[in-house]
Amino acid sequence: MLPLRPIAPYALGDPERIQMKGMFMQGLAVLLRERPSLDDIEQALSGFDIVKRVEPGEFSWMSGLFGVVVAMRPQVNGYVVVDVVDRPWPDAMGDPKTDSLLFGAWSMGFFGPLTFPGGMQRAVSHAYGWPGAKAAAEGHRAFVRVRVSYVLGAAAGAPVAPADQDAEGELMFATNVARALSRIPGALAYFNPNGEVLLHPDELHLSMGQARDQDLPPLDAWSNVRMFKVDDAWMMMDTVGLGQLDLEDHEAWFRKGACDPNSVGTWLRNLSVYVQRGGKIADGDTSDGPRGVHWRARRVDESQLSPPRAVIRWAPDDGTKPPW
Repeated sequence: MLPLRPIAPYALGDPERIQMKGMFMQGLAVLLRERPSLDDIEQALSGFDIVKRVEPGEFSWMSGLFGVVVAMRPQVNGYVVVDVVDRPWPDAMGDPKTDSLLFGAWSMGFFGPLTFPGGMQRAVSHAYGWPGAKAAAEGHRAFVRVRVSYVLGAAAGAPVAPADQDAEGELMFATNVARALSRIPGALAYFNPNGEVLLHPDELHLSMGQARDQDLPPLDAWSNVRMFKVDDAWMMMDTVGLGQLDLEDHEAWFRKGACDPNSVGTWLRNLSVYVQRGGKIADGDTSDGPRGVHWRARRVDESQLSPPRAVIRWAPDDGTKPPW
């Protein structure tokens, strides 16, 4: 468990960003031991409609060395850009003074619309079920990006997304592309930087298969559930990544030893499915939660921890007072 440290407000975490992600609506990555070839990419994606092959050229590494464009919803200019970056994931995401090009690329969503600096490090810290996560993150030397966009080749002033945009459909399509790419020889991990999830390729396949069989979204491939120690008396668990579905994340605060963290994590997943299926949670609403008591919701614009985002904050409605 990591110590709890508050963060300052940050513009990209404003609730409005949920509705306006920018040039790229979704963004995923596959970490590799070494750079794959363009033929490797095309072979892995043979089951998709590849509409363009981008040959190696003189590009900034941040723009990708080479790749392909895959049709997703071509009738509304919806495509998936798959490109290769021949270096490790830039987790620091640059600095406006010392690395302005990388900082600019990050701020424009080149590494995912909701990515925040330090996301891979946090993903490794909270990859509770995968002891090899740290080695995979440290061992990769290249990655393949998978990004959804509606503006490729569009006229100036064209909308960044269609009126009938389907965030879940986009993310599912992109995840299926990443799943195919994770079969490339040398693939070490699937990385969702917006949900700060790091999975072994086999775990990605298992997650998607189980979700399909249970008619559920593969939330453990899209969002993480994390646990923190607040102080000697209080714990906090949260979700990260629901912004990809244009939804708010959740925080659950509880006294140490009062709840089984596994039950809290399951409850947070159930809340995520509830809102993903259209459920609404208003400020002050209650839910049956762990310990068999009601938990009360409080909507806040600023999460307690990175990445900054609006969240729904929960605590048992039992007279205890969380330290927020």
